[in-house]
Amino acid sequence: MLHSRLGAKPGKRDELLKILTEGEHADPMPGCRLYVIALDETDPDGVWATEIWESESDHAASLQLDEVKERISRAMPLVDTAGIRQQRLDTRTGIPG
Repeated sequence: MLHSRLGAKPGKRDELLKILTEGEHADPMPGCRLYVIALDETDPDGVWATEIWESESDHAASLQLDEVKERISRAMPLVDTAGIRQQRLDTRTGIPG
């Protein structure tokens, strides 16, 4: 499980959100069990991303997909990289199981 805070550059959060949510109605990527994008209510530029993958290799494979690479290349100029925080969590249970 990855839980990440992405800080958009000032005034760029809506543009970043648009990119991060582009795949909202697409079929899930192989091995992806959860992909959630949320707004940080305490920071007008803050965005949180939570992802649960079957394995680290599934996540790594997703980063090699052309559409993912392209989306990342458009999103990164909007991100304040100094504000990125990421936690890797070892998920034990969840609903649904």
